[in-house]
Amino acid sequence: MLWILFFLLTAIIFFSGKNLVRYGDILAEKLNIGRTVIGVVFVASITSLPELITGISSVTFADSPDIATGNIFGSCMFNLLILAILDGFYRDTPITAKVHHGLTLSSSFGIILIAVSSTAILLKNKIPVIGWISFASLLIILIYLLAVKVITDYEKRIISRSIHKTVEMYRHISLKEASVKYLLNATVIIIASVFLPKVAKDLAHSYGMTETFFGTFFVAFATSFPEIAVSIVAAKMNMVTISVANLLGSNIFNIFVLAINDLFYTKGSLFNNIDISNNISAAIAILMSSIVIIGLVYRAEKKKLRLAYESIALIIVYITGVAIIYSI
Repeated sequence: MLWILFFLLTAIIFFSGKNLVRYGDILAEKLNIGRTVIGVVFVASITSLPELITGISSVTFADSPDIATGNIFGSCMFNLLILAILDGFYRDTPITAKVHHGLTLSSSFGIILIAVSSTAILLKNKIPVIGWISFASLLIILIYLLAVKVITDYEKRIISRSIHKTVEMYRHISLKEASVKYLLNATVIIIASVFLPKVAKDLAHSYGMTETFFGTFFVAFATSFPEIAVSIVAAKMNMVTISVANLLGSNIFNIFVLAINDLFYTKGSLFNNIDISNNISAAIAILMSSIVIIGLVYRAEKKKLRLAYESIALIIVYITGVAIIYSI
């Protein structure tokens, strides 16, 4: 019954997340917000809504900081695995060569934020707190806001050079209809995400798995379904930049979520109660992000195999990381 409930919640998050992204895009058009900016910031935060709600639920309802943290770092790893899988959709050119260099900003900020949170876990009680909130959380929030500004400014310059006319795609859908359906799907995701970590915690205990592993693998897989949906849809529509920007932007938002989790965990600083084994997931996420940057900068013109070398490396590192975490 636990597995049935887990996969039911997963399915709800997947389908509602996909609809949430669609109506978010419609709202972007109705409110005259650039779609490239939406891909980097707005869509990324939308598709990361399950991580936000699941994280808050994990540290309150389920009282499991390790499920919350494993989910965050695991989602960062899984998002980059999705990028490698999407590369298989293109036969001749690596997916990292189909997008502009500016996306290295997203990956770089992702590395910075993961490194800050990992350091906070390592130092634990040595970092000052304000009330119960770690100074590291405040730093993460500041870096996130800086990342949003820098990335948005850069993307606006790209838009001004490449887009001359806005094409209205959703004339048949009113702003009111889009708003109602957006809020409806958001509500469904919130409800499903509240119960997901508690079910995950019970499953982890029933199979003798650590909460860190279950959060890193199973819960991260479930909460990353919206990223899978929007990225595949965007790739099939030849919107490669939005697809990649969503995945890299989601990693930035994920670490921001970790800071928000600290605000809700009132038993003390969240970072003081996280098992240090979560740093393995953080290190794997940093390594995978670095591989993506190499691909974005090197920009190989052709593939020799179905997958680019960086995509193969991402898959190998992800599988190795999961195996290491499971063995702990």
